[in-house]
Order: sequence, then structure tokens, then C-alpha cells
Amino acid sequence: MTIILPSSSAEIAADPQRLIDAIRERRIITLDDVDYTIAPTSAIILLDAEIDEVEDMVSLRKERTGVDNTVFVSNKGYARHAPRINIAIDPPDSLNAAAKTASMAIHDYTIAGAYMPPHLFEQATRFIERNRAALLDYWDNKIDTAELIERLRSIEHP
Repeated sequence: MTIILPSSSAEIAADPQRLIDAIRERRIITLDDVDYTIAPTSAIILLDAEIDEVEDMVSLRKERTGVDNTVFVSNKGYARHAPRINIAIDPPDSLNAAAKTASMAIHDYTIAGAYMPPHLFEQATRFIERNRAALLDYWDNKIDTAELIERLRSIEHP
């Protein structure tokens, strides 16, 4: 499993050993303040393989989900990871799944990618809890996009 270590250039400058340790542990380091990522070559190849997945994502705005930021949902396709949703981080209303996002695993709410503020983590968790069956059916290709959208329930409405 790849571990992504969010950081800033100031944190790395203050503690360069942290960078060296992360590199030795083959972690991906994101420097959010300078929009830069340091990653092992094997991780970059994996990211290239995931580009096709981005093209198959459904973009869902706050009006449909109740989550402040855009939520992206995909089916399994050729993915080699557990079911998850992606949440737009920068910009938060982006409809481009290739923009800066954070991923949240549907089974245990594990976060990967960009930093997600606590209020957004809580909203995304509630969205998954409320829509787990539909999200997993879509992931497993049991329903199409139209049925997914029909079944989804906003966290803002009972």
C-alpha cells in the first residue's frame, strides 16, 4: 500500500531528515504549498495506469450529495484498489477528476491524496454511510450511472 505524506516546504526545510526517511520508506510526499509531489518511480507508473479510471468517474455536485466539495464516483473497471470515492480539494467545485483530490475508502474511510479538512471528512463519511449500497453496486457494475444518481441520497435531506 502506498502511503502519502502531506507536508509543506517549510516543514521539510525545518526537518530534512523527515524527507530522507519518507524517501527511504518509499512514501509519496506532497508539498501542498508549492503544488509539488515527490514519488518513487513505481508510484508514477501506477498513477499513469489510473488515468483511465479518472475518465470513467461520475461528478456529483453539492446539490445532489450535500457534501460541500464535488464528489467523484467510479466503477471498478481495471482498478487495483478497494472501492472509494474522490473528493475535489482544489478547486473544491471542480468537475475535473484529474484535479487535486483526496480519496476516501468506502469500507473504512481511509484517506489518501490531498489534505481533507475535518468538516469535509465528516461530510464525506456521512455521504458514504448514507449511500454505501448504491456506491458498492455501482463499483461492482450492478447498476448504471442513471440508477446510481437515482438512488443517491443527499446528506442534507432525510
